[in-house]
Amino acid sequence: MAATALEKEAVQRLKDARACKSQIEVDLREGYFFTAPRRSKDVSSNVITNPDRAREDESSLLHTSLAMEVAQDFATEVLNTFMPEVINWCDQKPGIEMSEDEFNDIKDDIDEQTAKIMAAIKASNFYAAAAQAFMPDLSLGTVALWIDSLRPNEPIVCQHVPLRELEINVGPYGEVDDRFIVRSTRYRHIPALLPGVRLPDDIREKVKSDPNRSCQVRWGFWRRWDDMSDVVWQWVIMIGDRVVDDGVLRGEGSCPLIVGRMNVDQSFPYGDGPMLQSLPELRRLDELEKLDIEARDFQVHPPFFYADDGVINLSGGIEPGMGYPARPWGSGAPFLPMDFGSDSMTAEFTFQKIEARIRRLHFIDFPEQVGKTPPTAEQWLDELARAKRRIGTPGKVFWKEFPAQVFLRFKYLLEQRGAIAPVKVNGNEIALVPYDPTEQAQEHQDVQIAGRILEMARAYLPQTAEVIVDGPKTLENIKEKLRDSVVVLRSQEEIARAVQQLAPVLGGGGGMPAGTEVA
Repeated sequence: MAATALEKEAVQRLKDARACKSQIEVDLREGYFFTAPRRSKDVSSNVITNPDRAREDESSLLHTSLAMEVAQDFATEVLNTFMPEVINWCDQKPGIEMSEDEFNDIKDDIDEQTAKIMAAIKASNFYAAAAQAFMPDLSLGTVALWIDSLRPNEPIVCQHVPLRELEINVGPYGEVDDRFIVRSTRYRHIPALLPGVRLPDDIREKVKSDPNRSCQVRWGFWRRWDDMSDVVWQWVIMIGDRVVDDGVLRGEGSCPLIVGRMNVDQSFPYGDGPMLQSLPELRRLDELEKLDIEARDFQVHPPFFYADDGVINLSGGIEPGMGYPARPWGSGAPFLPMDFGSDSMTAEFTFQKIEARIRRLHFIDFPEQVGKTPPTAEQWLDELARAKRRIGTPGKVFWKEFPAQVFLRFKYLLEQRGAIAPVKVNGNEIALVPYDPTEQAQEHQDVQIAGRILEMARAYLPQTAEVIVDGPKTLENIKEKLRDSVVVLRSQEEIARAVQQLAPVLGGGGGMPAGTEVA
């Protein structure tokens, strides 16, 4: 059967994506060696593979677990920075073309829609899937999730897509465009993997006659730049090189395969994550740990000579605890220990220096006490704010590609279900922009500056500070900056009534003249 034009295009796009991964495949394999040594080391989708968890030979054993620890800490740090489970980590704002008055008219509708979307994210398995996906793929620079609505009355389902199954390529604007999932499976699993897809007769026959035969199922997506009226995706489902289903998706959040990257190069599809950046330090640390273990082994079990009529031969090397024959010596001692090469040559501070460098690359060099004097609370908060700003800069693209797209994907699926309605102005739907929560670091700094100003006002103007500063509005602005939804502020009328009620308790000193606003 001759290949169709769509099949040829899909095969070529997948071929180009695989060529991109081949340029970073060695680094990815080494990154997995340090972070997840029991996982399959094959990160290519070119061949049908099975996970291999066989124990490595002695020459390639890992001698340090630091990479596993920092990969977990980095995943936790990113999740808590960009998508903390305890708060609504995403807001929506209108575009620049909307006036402030128009925004105020629909603000309640936007807040209600945002709350429903965040509730749906928390009700799904998103956080479990993200935790699985981030460790260790995010530290390697690239992570992927499949988000879809499998059943109308059940929570939306998120699935981790491992790097072994992911093939991506950049588009005309340097963003991830072509994206494929290539899954090795058997013909008997095809009906479960492709529910509702009408399979060709020959493939249905293979499912029945040869169910244990291996095959590859491929899901492919790429942007249709010939249609600029909306965000349009071309999608295909393939078995091998054959397209068995295809179609078009429209709208933001319509693509179920979401790919996020850290430290992005516009000309290359894969991110340069902190684990790949720290590979030189990890190689050095692992080698130093190996040498240190060998040196200590020689100290505990030193090799030795013993008298013999033969001739010593050390061409095969020296092992700790072993005895080697030598010509008799005149000292009378039955054994002569070997004391060369048995001292540990690595100082402890060398390990600490390398480990500190690796932790800093992963943004987990938490504030530490330097010297004997503990830091003040303000100094500690400043250090934490600085750490948030550091991860916020390389995380700008990650926020745009992953958390924002997760939010838009849930919004799209909820609109498809009819659970939420689009926000409209004058009968027309409006585009809402997800809001980056890493700006909270700057907002927290604004709150700290405001606190210093208030302290200075009370210190320099103790008699008039309460009159000059509008207390309720100031607290309202602070609540908005901190995105607090717990503390409730009273209205001016409620404040006035509360003051009048407390006046008798305070001996009449809390009275307030009629018509006077509360500062």
